[in-house]
Amino acid sequence: MSEMSIHRLKPHPKNAEYYADLTGEKYEELRRSIEAHGIRDPLKVLPDGTIIAGHQRWRVAKELGLERVPVVIYDISEQEAEYLLIADNEERRGEDRDPMRKARRAKFLAEYWKIRRGGERKNVSDSEGANRQNGGLKTIKDVAEAIGEPQRSTERLLKLNDLIPELQYLVSSGKLGTTAAEQLAYLSPEIQRSLYKALGDEIASRTVAETKELRKRLEEAEQRDRETARLQQELATLRERGRDEDLARIAELESEIRRLQNRPAERVEVVPDAVLREIEDWKRRAVEIDRERQALEEKYESLKVVLQQHQERIERLKAENTRLKEGAELAQPRVASTAKTVDPEWQRIEREKESFHELMQAYRTLHKIVSAAADFIFVSDEEAEAFIQKLMCEYPQKAETWQSEALVLRQAAMAMERLANSLELQYTKLRLVKS
Repeated sequence: MSEMSIHRLKPHPKNAEYYADLTGEKYEELRRSIEAHGIRDPLKVLPDGTIIAGHQRWRVAKELGLERVPVVIYDISEQEAEYLLIADNEERRGEDRDPMRKARRAKFLAEYWKIRRGGERKNVSDSEGANRQNGGLKTIKDVAEAIGEPQRSTERLLKLNDLIPELQYLVSSGKLGTTAAEQLAYLSPEIQRSLYKALGDEIASRTVAETKELRKRLEEAEQRDRETARLQQELATLRERGRDEDLARIAELESEIRRLQNRPAERVEVVPDAVLREIEDWKRRAVEIDRERQALEEKYESLKVVLQQHQERIERLKAENTRLKEGAELAQPRVASTAKTVDPEWQRIEREKESFHELMQAYRTLHKIVSAAADFIFVSDEEAEAFIQKLMCEYPQKAETWQSEALVLRQAAMAMERLANSLELQYTKLRLVKS
């Protein structure tokens, strides 16, 4: 074992045809292992740095920034290197489920072991490497075991290699099943291309039974075409020879050719009528979808205009809001100044309001005093005079004093009444000012 610069290494040219790169948790698990413990299993490479086994370890090493990796160098032929590529990676990456990749691996192993399509072995004397590998005993069963498939599935996979690339892609993508694909693989490449040109990817929607029937009819039509061509070739040869004894055979050939050419009911179109009708339905549907698309695009453009208008309105409102905020900020000092200017007037009004309440309180108090005084001092001069005369008769020594006090009380009552009238007038004025 030795080490090699990671920059000298390169992938095997057939690696992508046979295997897909690891993804997801499988790849992350490998990455974590190498990051923690390094590459414990060395890569297998050719002297020029071509990787035979270890493509995924190489990927991880590049991601982790490793400069050198452990390798084992194999100085072997291209065929043996390709065999080792499959044999080693079949153990490591057997989970690859692409049928076409597996079909290519099966094809290489069958060819490497010189196994005919029917399962028999070819003469292995012309391949020393293959002879060493199979010991002259490998069969299709060994291929099946090598790729992890039953023998019948392996035979089907081998047949998939006869598909044109477009149909192989449908198989790899999972659109076309291997059983239906096998039926198409029996058709000639020319018919496969014609069929794919007519149907495109829709060919994958055919059932296995429909595909088998289509294959049968196409093969019969192809056989008739070959038979017609053979008869025409024989007829041309006989006519060119020009012998009388060939006249009967010429007539027979002409009759047979006319019979083959005049059998429209038995002739098979590459695309059946039912399929053609379905294609027309799809075309009409495509036109409808295109119209719907155009209508949606027009609606989309209309909505874009409305959206633009709303956005412009929002921008205008934002600008107006900003302007109002700025105006409010500018007006704030003026408002404060105005408040200071108006404040003395409000203070005066408040003082008058307080004076009004004080006057009202005094008015109510005086009103009570006046009412009480009136009860005791009398409400008229006649009653007061009579009361004084009575007192002078009953109490002559005090009559003069009481008379003087009564006059004083009456004068006080009149003064309080005038004050009450004055207060009531001020109250009325204050009400007018307040309103």
